[in-house]
Amino acid sequence: MNYSAEQIIALAPDAASAKAGRSLATASKWQNVGQDERALWGECQGSGAKPYQTVIDLSEPAFKCSCPSRKFPCKHALGLFLLSANQPAAANTTVPDWAAEWLAKRDQQTQRRSEAAKKADEEPDEETLARRASQKAKRTLDREAKVVAGLKELELWLRDLLRHGLASAQTRSFDYWEQMAARLIDAQAPGVARRVRDLSRVPQSGDDWIEQLLSRVSSLFLLIKAYERIETLSTATQADVRTAIGWNYKEDELPEENVVADEWLVLGQRTTGEEGLRVRRTWLWGRSAAKGALILEFAAPGQHLGLDLLPGTTVEAELIFYPGNYPLRAALKKRINTTRSLNEPDGYPTGEQLLMTYAGVLALNPWTEAIPAPLQTVVPVLRGEQWFARDSNARLLSLRSDANSGWKLLALSGGYPITIFGEWNGRSLLPISAWADARRVEL
Repeated sequence: MNYSAEQIIALAPDAASAKAGRSLATASKWQNVGQDERALWGECQGSGAKPYQTVIDLSEPAFKCSCPSRKFPCKHALGLFLLSANQPAAANTTVPDWAAEWLAKRDQQTQRRSEAAKKADEEPDEETLARRASQKAKRTLDREAKVVAGLKELELWLRDLLRHGLASAQTRSFDYWEQMAARLIDAQAPGVARRVRDLSRVPQSGDDWIEQLLSRVSSLFLLIKAYERIETLSTATQADVRTAIGWNYKEDELPEENVVADEWLVLGQRTTGEEGLRVRRTWLWGRSAAKGALILEFAAPGQHLGLDLLPGTTVEAELIFYPGNYPLRAALKKRINTTRSLNEPDGYPTGEQLLMTYAGVLALNPWTEAIPAPLQTVVPVLRGEQWFARDSNARLLSLRSDANSGWKLLALSGGYPITIFGEWNGRSLLPISAWADARRVEL
């Protein structure tokens, strides 16, 4: 497929890499550039004696560069990719040895993964199955005991917080919140630990911080009590509780009945850092199902996040959803085809419909933190120092103040209605992308 400049820039690990990549997207900085149906390659002269050798596998895309940068993709890969998007394909189709060697290694890795997957699908003998089941049961019991102890300690900590009064939260040091979060990490409850860390930011969040803090503390109490009686809950609710605590399902454990085949529009991506990991959230929207989906990817320090889903593309694929009362997180089970797309999502025509949807989701899963929110025909407006999205009924939906995208949205819209996609958390929208005049912009 052909990649647009905006899709390529969306791959940049940070704004500095994107800026540097744009500066390298000129033919004068490259030599021995070539391209065939699969790959793109070229050499860029840097500060060393030898030029940096850069190759891109267009089928993924995947990148390789001889430069010492630890960023992925590096500025040279971004520059070469942008150069190919802005100019006609090079006539040179003879793959150089250094590029062919890397592509061959990728083919070998793909074959090994395929063979490993086939081997994993082979049915093990009864003894192996019994041993695995016994080990898994022991690990589960050990973890449950740790989680129970951690949640009991959290309940005492929350009661002390309330006993001293919520106003005292503004005087608490960073260590006060961090020590409790670290204890929950030790208790193998990372989801709860993250929620406790989030509490530390609430007292400085604005005039309504006490209301927000009470709401989040109440949600944690509800989670503690739900886990105490988890055996009496429905299967879907048990899954919601375990997910909120931080239990993870392996993809091969997901129920086959949760597979949904559709054409999925990749609305946008957001990468954050959590517990020393890089976490990428990719939001999709099913054309037929009119349903959102969240793909989560994790990378430890030194590892790279996958580049399987590019914002602004449409993926014909099967997704398998994680269990719950309102399945939102999913895994990519089978991809059939990927095409570039400028189509806007058929999202919410009014803010009222978004609010009703979110209320319904909370009724099903009170620990839902955000839902995908494509908003149609909205106009960005500034009231005082706060940005809003105004819908066709003149309802104002608050935009996250830390997003710093208000002026960009206003310039994109020119005061006319546009489509905005973001994460809605019940109070405000975090804008991620927008569509205007048949053009998609990453925010």
